[in-house]
Amino acid sequence: MSTEEKNPIIKIYMLGRFALEYDGEIILEDEGKIHKVWSLLGYLLANHSRKLGSQELPELLCADERSGDPAKVVKNLAYRLRCLLSDSGLPKETYIVQSGGSYSWNERLNYTIDTDEFLASYKRARQGGIDEQTAIDCYLQAISIYQGKFLPHAVYDQWAAHSTTYYHRLFTDSIISLYRLLEKKETYELMLPVCEKAIGIDAYDEDIYRIYIHCLTKMGRHKEALLSYETITNRLYDEMGVNPSGELRSLYREIMKTLKSVETDLIIIKEDLNEGGQAECCYFCEYQIFKDIYRFIARRVNRTGESIFIMLCTLTDKEDEIPSKKYLAEAMESLKVSIGKTLRKGDLFSRYSHSQFVVMLPDISYENGYMVGKRIQAAYKKNKVSKVVTMHYKLQPLDPKHF
Repeated sequence: MSTEEKNPIIKIYMLGRFALEYDGEIILEDEGKIHKVWSLLGYLLANHSRKLGSQELPELLCADERSGDPAKVVKNLAYRLRCLLSDSGLPKETYIVQSGGSYSWNERLNYTIDTDEFLASYKRARQGGIDEQTAIDCYLQAISIYQGKFLPHAVYDQWAAHSTTYYHRLFTDSIISLYRLLEKKETYELMLPVCEKAIGIDAYDEDIYRIYIHCLTKMGRHKEALLSYETITNRLYDEMGVNPSGELRSLYREIMKTLKSVETDLIIIKEDLNEGGQAECCYFCEYQIFKDIYRFIARRVNRTGESIFIMLCTLTDKEDEIPSKKYLAEAMESLKVSIGKTLRKGDLFSRYSHSQFVVMLPDISYENGYMVGKRIQAAYKKNKVSKVVTMHYKLQPLDPKHF
């Protein structure tokens, strides 16, 4: 591409949005309205270094149409694209070059594309022989250029899917590689805004959350680390129906180990342990904590013979399948409230999966435990979502024989 300064550079953005900037002003931006015209422009720019043959564009742009003359359809789209560019306020130039039946972007124009700049910074960071600080700077540059996934309005276009995956994989790899370099220097604070940006783009990437939580922990910001852990696990439960990975759960245990500083005053420790007299309902906890309490109680039951029951509350649709995402989050929140209002202070419960809660009922008989389940059901049915999502429960005694 030309670097002559006859006119200001046309800056083309394809990561996070699709827009053309000229002389400091956004001249054109894809708003998802004339999809085929923008799709043609996107494909030309994504392949700006080559000519697109007479068969390639018709197959791309006319795959979902029953046209007797695909070449004519492409010609019409190219004409509409030229009109769009001509009327936009960009300099009067030839933007689309046609030669026979092929089309291409005019490489003689004075322009830049963020995808090219992103790749250049990424490749420079991974180039052999450069020092670590230069690699860090290049990774930071690549990360700053990446503003989101490739051509967001083309997310369902098959031709764009590969590039979307490719650029996002390099973005994630840039963050992981940057983290490894900064970890050596123990400069964890530089990673926080990087991870926050990545989470804003993809809120379900466990690798990024793991780096973010680890950095917060290393900086002594344990409560923020714990909050971030709860955020990602809730998202995985509610919206993807999966449990956090073993690595993420291990990180959670590390947070809990380091959350408390050394304290020698037993009175202060006791004040920290109690709930300040505010415990007015049952105890809700993260599943890892529930497991630890269960194992402790099981050891005691083995000696005392107490009657303790475990209840599993499950949500299903009318076909006894996992409810759709449309209703599941609201139904789980309703069930959580119903359980919390029904149980006693000495009971505890936890979220077991994206559609289940597990409950521990100490000092109770099977008959009374069964009635507790009935009361939870009755409380849950007061919510309108219960008409499409049904609550079931099972009850079994705690079995200490393996402890």
